Amino acid sequence: EIDAVDNGINQYDTDKPARYIRNTHLSARVSRINPDWMEENTADKEDSLFHCAMKVAGKDFEEMLHHYAKSWLPGRSIVADCMKLRNDIDHSGEILLLKRYCPWKEHIFELEQELNVDPLIKYVLYQ
Repeated sequence: EIDAVDNGINQYDTDKPARYIRNTHLSARVSRINPDWMEENTADKEDSLFHCAMKVAGKDFEEMLHHYAKSWLPGRSIVADCMKLRNDIDHSGEILLLKRYCPWKEHIFELEQELNVDPLIKYVLYQ
C-alpha cells in the first residue's frame, strides 16, 4: 500500500477522477514532517526530522500489529470455528451463529472461499 501510494498507483482501475483525496495515510503524514521548501535545511535538522518520521512510522506499525494480533486474528478464528459448525446450527448451513460478537464482516467472504462453503452464508447471528 505504501509503495503504491508513493508511486501514484490508484486502488481501482478507472478513468474518472477521484471524488476525494486521501491525505492522512502514512506517506502523507511522514511527508508533512519534511522541512518546508522555504526553510533553511541543515544536516542536523534533517536528521532530527528523520527521527521524528521514524517515530510516526514506528507507532503506526505498532498499532497495526496490535490490531492484527489482538482483534483481526482472534476475530477470524472465531468466524472460522463457527463456520465449520454451521450445519450443527441449521441443516441448511446458511446460518452462522457466532459465540460472541467479533468483526465478522472482514472475514466471512474470504473464509467462505477458503473453506469452499456451499451454500453461502445468508445470515450471521450473535449476541
